[in-house]
Amino acid sequence: MSHLPNRRDFMVKLGRSGAALAAGSWLSRLGYAQTRGPARAVLQGARYRSELDRRLLGAFLEHLGRAIYTGVYEPGSPLADASGFRKDVVAEVKGLGVPIMRYPGGNFVSGYNWLDGVGPKDKRPTVLARAWNSIETNQFGTNEFIQWCRLVDTEPLLGFNLGTGTPEQAVAYVEYCNVDKGTKWSDLRREHGFEAPHNVRYWCLGNEMDGPWQMGHMPAREYGRKARDCARQIRVIDPTLQLIACGSSNTILPTYLVWDREVLEECYDQVDGISLHNYYGNTVPLTNNDSSRYLAMNLDMERQIQEIAAVCDYVQGLRKSPKRLWLSFDEWNVWYRARGGRFANGQRRVAPPLLEEVYNLEDALLVGGFLNTLLRRSDRVRVGCLAQIVNVIAPLVTNETSVLRQSIYYPYAWALKYARGRVLDLFVESETYPIRAEGLRPDFARDDQVPYLDVAATYDPQNGQICLLMLNRDLQAERDLVLDCRDLTPTRVLAAETLTGADLKAANTFERPTVVAPRAYEAPRPGATMTFKLPARSYSVVHLATS
Repeated sequence: MSHLPNRRDFMVKLGRSGAALAAGSWLSRLGYAQTRGPARAVLQGARYRSELDRRLLGAFLEHLGRAIYTGVYEPGSPLADASGFRKDVVAEVKGLGVPIMRYPGGNFVSGYNWLDGVGPKDKRPTVLARAWNSIETNQFGTNEFIQWCRLVDTEPLLGFNLGTGTPEQAVAYVEYCNVDKGTKWSDLRREHGFEAPHNVRYWCLGNEMDGPWQMGHMPAREYGRKARDCARQIRVIDPTLQLIACGSSNTILPTYLVWDREVLEECYDQVDGISLHNYYGNTVPLTNNDSSRYLAMNLDMERQIQEIAAVCDYVQGLRKSPKRLWLSFDEWNVWYRARGGRFANGQRRVAPPLLEEVYNLEDALLVGGFLNTLLRRSDRVRVGCLAQIVNVIAPLVTNETSVLRQSIYYPYAWALKYARGRVLDLFVESETYPIRAEGLRPDFARDDQVPYLDVAATYDPQNGQICLLMLNRDLQAERDLVLDCRDLTPTRVLAAETLTGADLKAANTFERPTVVAPRAYEAPRPGATMTFKLPARSYSVVHLATS
């Protein structure tokens, strides 16, 4: 039997790699160098990190709070269509162009029986959804979700219950969705009025099974074996499906990284990707309520991606496998105010208002930073899901008459609209500012230097267009960025907008929906060298045509 390193040996090795990440090489690993004076970015179309998989910019819809009921589905509302779908929400999500949508959870899925949500609606049971102590009517289920996905032109990413559920139930779900006809579960779907298979290609093997809060929580190896058994059975149905194992759901858990290693040692050969989750906030433990530290938290996301990728490659080496796993960062967002306690307890009501975070300007700037990070790491992160899409920690919020765009809507919308083709491998020189470890939660505590400017770029060879996404973390001053285009010459500015303001805590409301909204940005004259003057506290997009 081959010798597998024990936990202590593994953590020692990871500690050494973590020390290396924290050392001076950290900025260079991101493509950054320190400088004085104006920042500089070197752009070469021939140098790129990846062909962008648009699924990186996906979102998430869970049976939680008002996400489903009064969010996407509200029969009887004058805003709903004949199927009960809110037409205003359909228009917003379709307008965004969200490429993939994760459903039905989230914590909800670990106690969910998918059979409760299919078939005649008058026969569907009303149940207690234990994850959020809410009443679930099951009037919206898998088939309604697939219909809604088609309305908004997004691809479904389905998860199944590997908490309280069994592999048998999970495999039946895949058969129900994907087999054409002639079997028990495919024929049941046809009886329910859906003759054509749903052909769902991406599947999550449960949710956050490392978390003690999760129904059905189990040790890593037990989960890994359960996931492997489930995946092997699914491969009989269709060996080409893309299966995502549950990885670490937070960097603070004592099992962080060890969980991922032990899970993958059990199921590496049967899965295609592994998930990672994290939520961020401007709190005393995470940032000491320091906005300059807060706006650097996308670099913590970057570090987490690098650490999880390293574990995947470690297990690949152990297994002598030719397959390289990709990552699914299928829950990420700012979430820290409407969290825990009454915000997470539905008190056994239908569609109670839960996790309804109100987002401000600094949250939007950080979300822009997260998008930059995901693009930079698109060589490894194939799927990403902003959690969530409507009402629950979301860019969109509904009331009885309309939809509100929260501040975080705008950076997300820009990435979806303009980031196409290849993610370029930029080299950026920028002045930096210090952040300190003292007093912070251990997984965010580090002494480091943070670039004032954070830049990501894409280039689409199909149409010769460049997208620049630029975060200025300087809270006080405008910053110059000199763009040096080596093998592409910008000829025209197609679009230029910025998100900024004097008050970092400003937020949109239904009464004042444009307090935080894009304003026109005066881009420099296009050419091989361009100097962008980026406002203090800003996130900006520039879309360029090239010769």
